[in-house]
Amino acid sequence: MEGRQRDSLRQSTVPLGTEVVDNSEGLYPTEGWQASYFSVDSDGGLSEHSVTVRVPVGLEAVCPPVRVGYPGCVYAVRRWGFILRPSALADAGVDLGESVLPDDEGALRTILRASAFDLPGAFVIASPEHPFRLAGADGTLRGSSILWRTYLGALSYYVSGGQTDADFVRFSMEAEESYRQAVEVCLEALAAGAAPHA
Repeated sequence: MEGRQRDSLRQSTVPLGTEVVDNSEGLYPTEGWQASYFSVDSDGGLSEHSVTVRVPVGLEAVCPPVRVGYPGCVYAVRRWGFILRPSALADAGVDLGESVLPDDEGALRTILRASAFDLPGAFVIASPEHPFRLAGADGTLRGSSILWRTYLGALSYYVSGGQTDADFVRFSMEAEESYRQAVEVCLEALAAGAAPHA
């Protein structure tokens, strides 16, 4: 459990400024989908991003349009990026080129890379206030997330040096004024340099 926790909070391997994320290594056909999201840097800066992700061809047929707040073909958002529903790849009958891979380990790595995408940004968040959106090649929303970490969740992680890991989604919806105050306290701590960033 702790290993998975750490993995969900690792940093992205994709540098800021990247416009297209393609994990395929030419092993299977892809099409460009658009990931739109917010991230928080270690100084508390909030930024909005829009990046093209090259997903396996055929997902639109099994990922019907959704509204913001419904996961659709998005399985999860993590600090480093997002994961497609592996079942969507299976349902779409996506051919990941396993026949040209040398071994089972290579096939597994390709499957994982076809469903999990690192994105530019220090700490990707997804909440009702800052939703993660994934639009298909036709521009239609095919997946979203609002249940990962809020802005406060990322700030408190930085302020505590990685010791506090909480989403604060319910807090943000049920006690908005207190939530805003907590955000300000964290921003002040980061600005004062007293926080051990993680």
